[in-house]
Amino acid sequence: MLRNRRFLFLWFVNIVTTLAIELFSITILVTIYEQTASTLLAAGTMVARTMPAFLLGPVAGVLVDRFSRKNILIIMDLVRFVLVGIAILFLQGDGEVPVAGIYFILSGLFAADVFHRPARLSLIPLLVPHEQLVKANSFILASNQIMVALSYTVGGWLILSVPLRQIGLGVIILFTMAIGTAMLIVVPKRQEAENVGERKSFWKSLVSGWNYLRQHPIARPLTIMETVEHLPHGIWTGALMLAFTTKALQGDASDWGYQATGYFTGMILGSFGALAISDWLRRYPGRIIVVDACAAGLFTLGFAGSQTVWMAVVWAFVFGPPVAIRDVAQDSLLQGTVEAGQLGRVFATREMLRNAVFMFAGIFFAWLSDFVSIRMIYVIGGIIYILTGFYALSNKALRESKMGEGIQPLKKVH
Repeated sequence: MLRNRRFLFLWFVNIVTTLAIELFSITILVTIYEQTASTLLAAGTMVARTMPAFLLGPVAGVLVDRFSRKNILIIMDLVRFVLVGIAILFLQGDGEVPVAGIYFILSGLFAADVFHRPARLSLIPLLVPHEQLVKANSFILASNQIMVALSYTVGGWLILSVPLRQIGLGVIILFTMAIGTAMLIVVPKRQEAENVGERKSFWKSLVSGWNYLRQHPIARPLTIMETVEHLPHGIWTGALMLAFTTKALQGDASDWGYQATGYFTGMILGSFGALAISDWLRRYPGRIIVVDACAAGLFTLGFAGSQTVWMAVVWAFVFGPPVAIRDVAQDSLLQGTVEAGQLGRVFATREMLRNAVFMFAGIFFAWLSDFVSIRMIYVIGGIIYILTGFYALSNKALRESKMGEGIQPLKKVH
């Protein structure tokens, strides 16, 4: 896989764009909070990140399945290049950030990601052999988590020592590198032709993609499961974790940072763990998804019962590996069982549903924390995780799904 230049180019585009967008988002969030001292205004960056996927998901899916996915990567990174350039112009000489304008810029950046991410995920099965999908996804997820962790670490340091305009220029350089590398990706012509969906009207393409997902024996229950999982994911927002740290553990912001570090470390190790057990993930993805969902629930319950900061750090760490392994299994299972011409719509619909539920859950649990013990909120989240595991266990097609050699994407669903 590491000798596959086409995949390595895509991998490089992935890590560079992840670093660019996360670094910019984190420095903007910290700047807004320091400038306004408002948690609400800082939390507005989360809405700016998640709202575009909810609004544009269906449109993105149709376009990703209709046009060259390589070209979509290039165009979306060009859009983000321009948007960061506009953001630099917005920054005032005294370093003040126009909050409303930056919200629009962030929304635009993540609107581009609504197209970029499905195109990226849909390109993977066109560039690597079917039997290497799990390894490819594990490698990409591990790299992503390293970039996110690096963004938190470097972003916090940069914002204290480097003007925001210069950080923006660095982000522009990263997007330039991504654009240049994406141009080097060569998709085999035969697979590129198979990749493009039927040329129907936009509305018919939208409806056919939804019907395909609704009737697909594996993609449907997997999408339902992932959507429901994003309800308990809402308890892991920064605001709620900080509330847990201060109210339940009598800690401070630095203690919250230790927990975030533990989680990212667990995710990174879990991604490499998925790489190590890639053969098992190909043979038994459904069963592993069930086990990981239940494990995530049990570890969340353990986190809820933490009596010290360091106990919470340990639980945050052990929570990471099952989440990472499950993410790899879910992405690989979709790539291995969904028809290439429908893959963009399936991924985009999944992102739309997940982001909508996550945004609702984050707001709902934050509101609920004013009336219910913060520990009880994490108990509720743990129970929901376990229930998603039971749902996957009860669905035979998902439970017994496989990605072994000779198993091809389902072109017709009845």
